[in-house]
Amino acid sequence: MSDRLPDKIVDIDQIRINRNIDKKCKCLNRSFVLDTTNETVHCRGCGVEVNAYDAMLEMANGANRLRDQVEKLLEQRKQILDYKPWLLTIRNLEKRYRGKKMLPCCPRCEEPFYLEELDLWLSKPFADARIKKWKG
Repeated sequence: MSDRLPDKIVDIDQIRINRNIDKKCKCLNRSFVLDTTNETVHCRGCGVEVNAYDAMLEMANGANRLRDQVEKLLEQRKQILDYKPWLLTIRNLEKRYRGKKMLPCCPRCEEPFYLEELDLWLSKPFADARIKKWKG
């Protein structure tokens, strides 16, 4: 008998089990690709095949996350529409003046005054000229 193995080895196993392969997708915030030819679902990030039920469950749970994101975006849109930069000074003044615990002071003479005392308004060019003259 020869100590050599034959050149043609016949494999009679129908299936082999390899328990050491780690092919589970561990991607965070997964998105999926549907293969309509082979009717499979794959992770877009790593390409590993994903159980269709798991993908649908994750997408259903993700719908809640998407709804929350849409609500935050709508709230942000509302804030942007309500944002009026020309009113920031008035809003800040109103917030500080609320309750009349603090009074604004004149920027030139530094005397405090009540906002109710404001009854004279000047045009901006005239006021800018007076302020320039005062600073000079």
